[in-house]
Amino acid sequence: MCKHADQTAEFIAHLLDNVYPCLELKIQNAIHCHFLNDYDAEATAYLKELMQQIKNDFSSLVTCEQKLVFPSVMKVFNAKSAKEVPMPNLFDLMQLTRSKEHKIMAQVSTLTSLLSTNTWNKTAIKQHDLANAFNDSFVKEKYKWNKMIEDRLNACSCFRSNVLKGLGVNPHDKSKNN
Repeated sequence: MCKHADQTAEFIAHLLDNVYPCLELKIQNAIHCHFLNDYDAEATAYLKELMQQIKNDFSSLVTCEQKLVFPSVMKVFNAKSAKEVPMPNLFDLMQLTRSKEHKIMAQVSTLTSLLSTNTWNKTAIKQHDLANAFNDSFVKEKYKWNKMIEDRLNACSCFRSNVLKGLGVNPHDKSKNN
């Protein structure tokens, strides 16, 4: 296993142990914030529904990454050779997670817009905290993750070779790699 594998495993642990639990806590705090009880149910219904959608889609993303993406990435690194089959198709898995990320960020954008109205502008502190955490921390960390995988494909020969083999491409056949 190469040094890139160790760095990737460390980043996965960082996401699972630090970033994701912090975001999950912010979601819970925003949804269960007692100040929402000060408003009538009609005023808070859409806000609560939107935060619940973020929670559900974020949970789906985390589960997908825990069960499929992260183990698949490490399987590519840990393969003794590109001849081990079946190798996962990381391109499809990365596309799946990116679509989940985009859906979450669209919901966060809607939440941010909603929170900028006069009704919620200054009072929804935990909800603003949630939106800011996704707009800052989540975006930054997911960019680092996606960039790291892209860099591994471009700069790590063992990773690239095994990924291409997983796609049924001979990594040594120059005509199919260009």
